[in-house]
Amino acid sequence: MNIPTAISQGKPTLLGFSTPRRFNPVSWLVRRFTGSECSHCFFLYWDDDFKCDMVLESHELGFRLITWPRFVANNRIVALIEPTHVLEQGFLKLGAWVGSAYDFQGLFGQSLVQLGRWLKRKWRNPSQSSQAMFCSESIVRCMQWAEHPEAATFSPKETTPQDLLAFYRESPRGKALDIQLWA
Repeated sequence: MNIPTAISQGKPTLLGFSTPRRFNPVSWLVRRFTGSECSHCFFLYWDDDFKCDMVLESHELGFRLITWPRFVANNRIVALIEPTHVLEQGFLKLGAWVGSAYDFQGLFGQSLVQLGRWLKRKWRNPSQSSQAMFCSESIVRCMQWAEHPEAATFSPKETTPQDLLAFYRESPRGKALDIQLWA
């Protein structure tokens, strides 16, 4: 696969949405219960130290950095969005989270939130950790720290990747980039 190495260079931090290329039971459950086309969201940014595109993500292994080529080798990209509201102020705060654990309890609690949505009820996530995050939570927290004008419409522990994808696809919230190479 020929992967360009400078997608985000010269751009603000991008938001990405994906699903694994191989079967993953957690991803399958997320897409199944949320009716989503994506099961994961992440940040894509240009790293001046490494001189390449890097992905910052909340992954089963924890909150981590990985190169773009390694990421797309295992993930099918559903969308890449350049947000209209620049998220850099919030993105920089995420550095303190690198190396923290993945919030498996919060993800389990998210399944109860989704069950409530299916039953036309609004339930809060009962499993909230202040020391771990899952993927969509990291983006909502970044939006809040960046003082995004609509960040208050999202609850960090109750937002899905699909919720964020739908939000950023609406004009004028973000600009979708061409993803043909990674779809």
